[in-house]
Amino acid sequence: MAKNRSWYPWQPDTGTPLHPVLRQVHDDRTLGERVADRIASFGGSWPFIFIFIALIVGWALLNAVVLGQLLHHRQFDPYPFIALNLVLSATAGLQAPVIMMSQNRATKRDEVLATHHYEETRKIDELLRTNTDLTEKVHRLSEQIHTLTSEVRQRVVGSAP
Repeated sequence: MAKNRSWYPWQPDTGTPLHPVLRQVHDDRTLGERVADRIASFGGSWPFIFIFIALIVGWALLNAVVLGQLLHHRQFDPYPFIALNLVLSATAGLQAPVIMMSQNRATKRDEVLATHHYEETRKIDELLRTNTDLTEKVHRLSEQIHTLTSEVRQRVVGSAP
């Protein structure tokens, strides 16, 4: 069953993780972790790329064409677009640590899930060993019952006149 997803990643995420361990980690997030997750979610999306491209093109057109014509070549940020470069560098400089924080959280979440799976596997192995032991005991008891049944049959048949 496909999940109906919105094109806009900044809309509220109504789904919580289904796995209880992930739900616990998801519910224990601090405000900073939730913000980092939202920024990383938006920063790593197609809408972010499209909006960013539109802003860059808009900035260039505004400064090179519109303001150049209206203010007689006295643009806010002329052709090498130094101010735009500064904005892009600042955005990258701020976005990178936030995305890394979100990735660190994802790593921590994966470790918690792996630990949970390891503990579950150990419990399943113990249950399997117990089940194997019980199966062997049932097999030995079945053999004993078969032997005793054969002995009783021989005595009954042997004592019959």
